[in-house]
Amino acid sequence: MNAFFKKNWIVLCLCVVFIALTGFSINMARIQKQMLIDTHKQNLQMLANEKAAQINMFLEFQKERLLNLSSMIVFKEVALNPNDTSKIEAAKKTINDLKSTISGISVLTKEGIVIVGDIDLPNTDYGQHPYFVAKREDTTFTQYYDPLRKNDYYAIIGPIYDSADTTKIIGRIAFDIELDKISSIMQETIESPTNEVYLIDEKGLLLSRSEFIGQDNKKGVLIQEIKSEAAKECLDHLKLYGKNGFVEEHVEEVPEYLNYMGNKVFGAHAYAPAIMGCVIAEENADEILGVSMLDSIFNIFSKK
Repeated sequence: MNAFFKKNWIVLCLCVVFIALTGFSINMARIQKQMLIDTHKQNLQMLANEKAAQINMFLEFQKERLLNLSSMIVFKEVALNPNDTSKIEAAKKTINDLKSTISGISVLTKEGIVIVGDIDLPNTDYGQHPYFVAKREDTTFTQYYDPLRKNDYYAIIGPIYDSADTTKIIGRIAFDIELDKISSIMQETIESPTNEVYLIDEKGLLLSRSEFIGQDNKKGVLIQEIKSEAAKECLDHLKLYGKNGFVEEHVEEVPEYLNYMGNKVFGAHAYAPAIMGCVIAEENADEILGVSMLDSIFNIFSKK
């Protein structure tokens, strides 16, 4: 036996070195693959955060628009004098002047009856909408059904205060939100055909178009309900950590799960607290996990 080892010690040493190198390469390949997965996850989280920041800026801009509209004397006067034809005509002219930049402006009574509007007809009664039923006084984004246009819309609505008494609500003002703009924000800079970033509201409904749903104009907007693990976790966290338009810091994961199309994806989420909604960024899991162990080992040696 000793003679065998003496004659073949070089071969044995080479075998040991080969086994060690193979084990090292496999371990390095696993590490490299995990690093690749972690990089994709970090990029997804960064993408979700970036889009959420853009959406929050967009929504805050809509709030500023509404505040500016509600402070205009012409709208305050028509809210105070809903039966004065001269005030109505003045408000109508202002709405017409603004419609190229702000669509669907309506001035309503405190109870939800349209006084004058771009699209809404006078005396249209929205009094049964939850916003009016609850007698809310805040500025909010809301989905509503327009019986005249027979369609769903997403709008922002808030109070008009009396100039003489800034605590007294004398009416409401609202305008329609450009959901196409939200879709554009979501789709900007998305290069991979298997990646998707979208916005959902507090009910889990899509507020931005999906390229994977139907061929109709809406493409899932205010129709498709997202019930994925990421959507549930994000909305749950928003209720738990959201406060006064902000979200407290907490640990966020980028899990692998089945998305609303039934495909395996990695997904990250970020928050749109103004509407208690979420931005979700997803990447096809096969794109991340598709690198084989042999490819990883080859990449290790090819870099040397």
